[in-house]
Amino acid sequence: MQLLLRKIAFSTICTLVAGVMQRLLIYLFMFILVAEARAQKFDAFEIENDQLVWRYNYTYEGEQDSLRREVVSMLKSKIFTLQVVRNELGYNGEIRHYQVDCQRYGRKYGNTPLIYWSGEWSGKFIIEVFQNGYRVTIYGLYFENEVQPTSRHQNKSPRKGFYVSEVWKKGSPVFRKNKLVDMSLMSQSLRDAFDIRQYTTLVN
Repeated sequence: MQLLLRKIAFSTICTLVAGVMQRLLIYLFMFILVAEARAQKFDAFEIENDQLVWRYNYTYEGEQDSLRREVVSMLKSKIFTLQVVRNELGYNGEIRHYQVDCQRYGRKYGNTPLIYWSGEWSGKFIIEVFQNGYRVTIYGLYFENEVQPTSRHQNKSPRKGFYVSEVWKKGSPVFRKNKLVDMSLMSQSLRDAFDIRQYTTLVN
């Protein structure tokens, strides 16, 4: 009888342990998925289908038609927004010859990669207009720089390539840690470049 009870107790314990282990594995798997999803997001950048996407939502107090006019005026004022086409949700177009104003954000030549300091950027953008704001999505960012014929550029080489390869290794769950500070610079620059409030302030 005691042997039977022991077998039943052992079987019950094994079942409980197996259930607990199964739940722990499920929780661990979910944690890894969530952590990986978060890791592939930094500032306004994220990885979607192995592509780098920058996306930011702007708020706006006013009517949607008024917002559309503001967005159009802002786009027309930019020398780097080209081939702009209106669609049902807003506008899409191309970015060409975009440059980051590093000094505006307190950066110095010595601690700033040349692709930001003197590089030209291209890519594509989508602007979706809503009732109380608009969303800007930028993808396909590509940089190219030529070394200037001045002494301070002699220790840096010309480079070009897609930004995704600069900040992320394909298959990795995280962005390159040594690129995060510069990604913040790029994100801030893009955020200001497409902000109609800053555009309004400048033209007034």
